[in-house]
Amino acid sequence: MEPKTKLDVTKAEAVRIRERVSAVRTIEGATGTSRLATVGDAPGLLKLLSDERVSGDVYTLPRPFSLRSISAWIKDHEAQAKDGVGLLMVTEDESGDIITLTDFQFWPEHAACEFGGVIAAHLQSQHIGTKGMAHLCDWVFTELGIRLLVMTASVDNIRSHKLLRGLNFTQMGEMDSVRPDGSVRQSLYWELGRE
Repeated sequence: MEPKTKLDVTKAEAVRIRERVSAVRTIEGATGTSRLATVGDAPGLLKLLSDERVSGDVYTLPRPFSLRSISAWIKDHEAQAKDGVGLLMVTEDESGDIITLTDFQFWPEHAACEFGGVIAAHLQSQHIGTKGMAHLCDWVFTELGIRLLVMTASVDNIRSHKLLRGLNFTQMGEMDSVRPDGSVRQSLYWELGRE
């Protein structure tokens, strides 16, 4: 997916965004400090994502879940991080269990970003996800120089629609979101400009 709105972005601005993305190692957030995922996180991510209450209809996840598919997904994100076009971030609790996952996709040539994530089932319905999303919106705008955020949510995901409206995203139609396995999810498409 690419953003529907195409901003006028100079080469220098796109390079700056790539450099800032590739320099990210941690993000301070609502559930603590998140860090770049490593292949060693594959077992913890498999445990987190195997709970359907967590992974649900998130279309970017590497289904079907296995240590092999998740390890390959992490390695792909490591390459994306080096290129400044993607990040895969995890947060752990005090016992070392992964409790959040955030997947970022950047289009430096459009000064745009999409991100999505999951949170452990026992932390849901506590407004942690809402606070975390608001924080990440601010973070990509202020720290990375992003000027446009784009999001998708499945057409029946009322909770996400409410969250996006609450953060002042504008719904801009529908689109088909293609999962890594090639299957398609019908989605609503949303945008939020930095201004």
